[in-house]
Order: sequence, then structure tokens, then C-alpha cells
Amino acid sequence: MRGSGRQVRVPRDGAGAATAGVRVLHDHVRVDFGSDVPEVWRECADVLYGAGEPALAARMLAAYPGCLLVSVRERVDGRCTAAVRGGVGIETGRVRTEREHARAASALYRLLLLSAGVGGP
Repeated sequence: MRGSGRQVRVPRDGAGAATAGVRVLHDHVRVDFGSDVPEVWRECADVLYGAGEPALAARMLAAYPGCLLVSVRERVDGRCTAAVRGGVGIETGRVRTEREHARAASALYRLLLLSAGVGGP
């Protein structure tokens, strides 16, 4: 805000622990929904990801209307299920780590944008 003296800190890759579950990338905001970040980050996320059962993806998508994609990773075997705005469910395979899960969710988001004719070279 101009003249108010307030500053807003935007986390980037490599940000501190206070925003460890948030990444602001050049084309979207990605948030680990299970992380201990303020609710406002989940509310403004384009991509939410985290651990849980597959049905959680659709429930999270309904709870956050500004989000385009929610990806849920099963804790036991690493299988991922994504829910996309508009009612599409996608089984995206297995990932080994949270970091892989986060990157896979971002890659899927970018593919969705490209398939819709948004973004690209």
C-alpha cells in the first residue's frame, strides 16, 4: 500500500521456515495444504498439494474455489490423485518424496494451462 509503510514479503524458492509450504513461481502459487502456513496462502493458491486419501483432492478443490488443481499423495505407496476445476480427476502415478510431489503438481498445472491455450512460448 502506498505510503502506509507496510511491506508484504513474498516467499520464493529457498524461503525460510515460516513459509516452507509456499512457493510463488512465475506462473502460479503452490501451497502444501498440510503445512503450517497462514490460511490466506491456501485461499490464494493456484495449486494445492499434500498427503491424504484420494477423495480429499475433490473436497479440497471444493473448499478453495480459487484453486485450479489439488494433488493428494497417499502416504503408504506414494500414488497421487489430482482433482481439477471442472470435475476432472487424474491419477498421476507415484512419487517418492514431497518435493517430487510438489514439482509434479506444478508440472501438471502447466500442462493444463498449455492444453487450454494459456501461456506457452
